[in-house]
Amino acid sequence: MKGFGFYKSKKYLQRVLSSIMLSMVIVLLASSFANTYLLEKSVKRIQEESNLKVLTQMQYNFSYMNEIITHLSNFVMKDNLLIPLMFDENLPKMDLIRGYQRMSSIMESSSFLHSMVVYNHSQGEIYGTTSNFLLDGGVTKKKIQNWLLDPSQKHETSRLIPVSLERDDGQIDTFAFVVTDSLKPFSAGESAIIFYIKSDWVFDSLKKMNDTGSPSQGDILMADPKGHLYSSLLNPTYANEQTQAAIHNYITAHKRETSEPSGFVIGDVEGKKSMITYLANPIPNWTILYLQSYDKLMQDVTQTRVKSLVVSGIMLLIAIGISVWLSYKLYHPIEDMLHRIRFQHPRERPSRATEGDELHAMSENYLKLSDTLQEISSEHIVNKYYIRKFITDGQLFSHQDMIALIKKHELNIAYPSELLVCVLRLDHFEAYSRQTEVSLKKMHSFAITNIAQEMMSKRYPCEAVEVWGDHVVLIVSLPDDAANAQGADIPAIISDIQNTMQDFYGLSLSCGISDRISQVTHLSSAYSEALQISLYKLIYGYKSIITSEMIQENSANKRVSIPEVIERKLSESLKKGLMTEAGIELEKAFSLFATFHYHDIHRAVTNLTWVIKYTVVEIMENRVTKMSFNVDYIHHIPQEKETLEEMYLSLLALCAQICEGQKPSNVERNDMILETVKELIGQKYADINLSQQSIASTVKLSSAYLGKLFKDSYQLTLTEYINEIRLKQAQLLLENGDHTVLDIMEKCGYANPSYFFRLFKAKFGSTPKEYRMKKSIS
Repeated sequence: MKGFGFYKSKKYLQRVLSSIMLSMVIVLLASSFANTYLLEKSVKRIQEESNLKVLTQMQYNFSYMNEIITHLSNFVMKDNLLIPLMFDENLPKMDLIRGYQRMSSIMESSSFLHSMVVYNHSQGEIYGTTSNFLLDGGVTKKKIQNWLLDPSQKHETSRLIPVSLERDDGQIDTFAFVVTDSLKPFSAGESAIIFYIKSDWVFDSLKKMNDTGSPSQGDILMADPKGHLYSSLLNPTYANEQTQAAIHNYITAHKRETSEPSGFVIGDVEGKKSMITYLANPIPNWTILYLQSYDKLMQDVTQTRVKSLVVSGIMLLIAIGISVWLSYKLYHPIEDMLHRIRFQHPRERPSRATEGDELHAMSENYLKLSDTLQEISSEHIVNKYYIRKFITDGQLFSHQDMIALIKKHELNIAYPSELLVCVLRLDHFEAYSRQTEVSLKKMHSFAITNIAQEMMSKRYPCEAVEVWGDHVVLIVSLPDDAANAQGADIPAIISDIQNTMQDFYGLSLSCGISDRISQVTHLSSAYSEALQISLYKLIYGYKSIITSEMIQENSANKRVSIPEVIERKLSESLKKGLMTEAGIELEKAFSLFATFHYHDIHRAVTNLTWVIKYTVVEIMENRVTKMSFNVDYIHHIPQEKETLEEMYLSLLALCAQICEGQKPSNVERNDMILETVKELIGQKYADINLSQQSIASTVKLSSAYLGKLFKDSYQLTLTEYINEIRLKQAQLLLENGDHTVLDIMEKCGYANPSYFFRLFKAKFGSTPKEYRMKKSIS
């Protein structure tokens, strides 16, 4: 109560809090009701369009049927075998038989015909084809005759007329189609052929189309001008005269309002809200109706409204929490002021700030409770939470607490059976982490956890949980029968899991398997053991399955480095460029690394890379030319590679590159001499005395050796190269300068004009003067 008194005593805080809360409530409720209203309106519009399409399809069916019957009637009216039945006063028996045969063949050729009759006005006789007509003692014949010759009803010709031929409840079972010689309404003074079309042919096809996707959505009926409802199978709900009158009144009123031949209206039918869609005159003076339960149509809308209200309620609760926090933040300056005022009160007098302190504590407790509730909102999250706690902080739980939690949350851990822990680690994790999107990582984590648990659970009780993003932990229980076999098939199951993840997701997994434990309190140590074992993927490679027996030698090995003699021989081999010897020493080193403890392996490999780096640096310091690879990359190899095999291959390739760089020095010396000669020619081409002999004297070589070396390297003589350089320079001076040809000749190192002209013409096809003129003109 003191907490509530805190707000009650602070009017400004009340106004801020109530304003924010009221605003949020209004916005949430308004948006919720607006969304459901718009959704309901949209559903009504879509449903109306859908219903009108159904009724329009029915109207098309009637029109199509009418057209088919019209074509059939034109053929039948001209049939010579049926004409005697229609007009002869004294009908011979053979004509009668042939007429019946013709009518039977017409019936067999038309699946939609229920029956057909011929009326002969001269005899006042009706001839029919159905078994009821011929065998029921004249009941059907009498019914047809009464309907056809009823003076109160005028039957339009060549139109579909709904009738009840065999039913006593007055419902439609056929559509009559009267055909005469004239187009005026039928009268008893003229002969006619009447086709009776099956009503199911229309109603069933429409019902099937209506039921597609949403079975039994509504009923399709036909209404006469008086509002009586008909159907091939009338729902008893619509047989009531009051119900029929109500539906008729709804449609009539809506027609007056809209002046449209079709539309929909919502009203009560037998106390239930219904949606009535209608289409007038598909058959003259008849209306097609489509009646649907409004509650069924709006079922999804109702569910959406409920969900929206639930979501709004949840958001409202969240909004209230935010408003309290925001109000307190806005009120904070006043609260600070009250806090300062408190120190001015005597100690024996309680200040209002005390309430503020209590409210602050309440807020803190509320926030902590909210965080806790959010963490345990899902039982799945709770289960995974406790499993992680068991394997990472198992020492925090007593034996009884762990057993109680396993039973309470129904964890798939079969205690008191023996247990073991498997750790599945992602190979190439650094590259995977850089190149894979967060959403894909979550999907892969989910897939590994669920697939591993499902496949292992087929044989052993198992729980799986993802830890730290790079590995998944399996807690496998070994029942008595499995324990006796010591879980011998677990590596095979792990191998199947690895192959499944590789095939479907392209992920490579390595696994470390701990020793068996008999107490659940040892799960944390078993997890640490399995995690440590899984690190020995460094030795056994990708997709390896490692047990404690496989690393016993490594765990017992106290050696932390390789013998210095191996390092020394490797360094000497690299300096001498002896790749075979260097490879042998490198293989010896890695054979020893494979016996080290995991933590010592990385340190030892790193030391070896530094030995190689220092060797390369020493080689480069004593060479004229530098080597072509990055020396700083060498000591990054242990960090970038995940297995000893990868490290070995990388260092082996590096040693090969170093030895390749240790080629005999005469090749580099020759390249350097030739580059010096070319540079010397480029600088002194204008010297008239420049020749092969002078250049050889400058570089301290014999003229013959230098000439042979140059020609072997560039496939032209040294003199030819000097002329090439001089002529190119002469070409540039002719194109860009205004020097005379003689000046150009001297600047390019030529003393004899005829020799210069001959060389120039041989090179460019014209004399220097002609070349300049051509370039000037162009």
